[in-house]
Amino acid sequence: MISLFLYSLSLLPLWLLYGISRLCYYFLYYGIRYRRKIVYLNLKKAFYNLSENERHFIEKKFYKNFCDNFIETLKLLSISQKDLQSHIICDYSELEKTLSENKNCHIYLGHQFNWELANAHISSTLSSTVVVAYKPIKNKTINYLMLKLRSRFGSKMVNSKNMKSEIERFSQEQHVLILVADQNPKIPERSFWTSFLRQKTAFLNGPELYTTSNKTTVFFANITKVKRGYYKITISPISDFSKPHILGTITNHFAKKLENVILENPENYLWSHRRWKHEFKEDYKKRWIGNL
Repeated sequence: MISLFLYSLSLLPLWLLYGISRLCYYFLYYGIRYRRKIVYLNLKKAFYNLSENERHFIEKKFYKNFCDNFIETLKLLSISQKDLQSHIICDYSELEKTLSENKNCHIYLGHQFNWELANAHISSTLSSTVVVAYKPIKNKTINYLMLKLRSRFGSKMVNSKNMKSEIERFSQEQHVLILVADQNPKIPERSFWTSFLRQKTAFLNGPELYTTSNKTTVFFANITKVKRGYYKITISPISDFSKPHILGTITNHFAKKLENVILENPENYLWSHRRWKHEFKEDYKKRWIGNL
């Protein structure tokens, strides 16, 4: 029933869906005050040099983008490939150059709006198999819907918890693996630690360890909002393993690239998750990038 309702809703034109997004914004921001405290504290840590008014301005723009992101993701249930292509600009030439050499690629990205459209666009454009690592949602109905919209244009989904085993079925075919690599790790003492937005921050070590074990060329995808509903993806290289690899280098480059784009467009990042859930302890010094 929920699936049918949301699919029917996705059939509405975007201009009308954006009207719903505006209502959602008022409801989330002024009504139930959805995660307002978390967003406030995240912005205060990342932008302590800004005034309260400046951070408040970013906060409100974030919530508007957050609601638009939800509406645009919902639209993926019914949007045509042609319409999807018209909403994203991306130059895949560097990626295609690597693929033409019969190599696999890994793409690291952060929770920039709208990462769901970006994933769909990549799989709808490239001829190679596109594999996307995802974190299952506890609600089975919502999880089913997310898998459905994420795989509509050919993406192959693998559970991030079992990624190493699940991705084995693609080992014999050329593929691009997409990793949203700014997830908050559960086990800080096993994580990589580095400076991110002026905070000592834990990063998952799994993406780099898997990339390094296969010596796969890795890229960073920056998603920029051009205007409402329209985005530009910029693909830039992180490492091709042509030089000796030092553990932590990929994660560090990813963190710096993501930090730079967040500083340029802070309202386009997902501030409603607890990015600094773990506090740095002296015991973690050995996990600090540079000490590994």
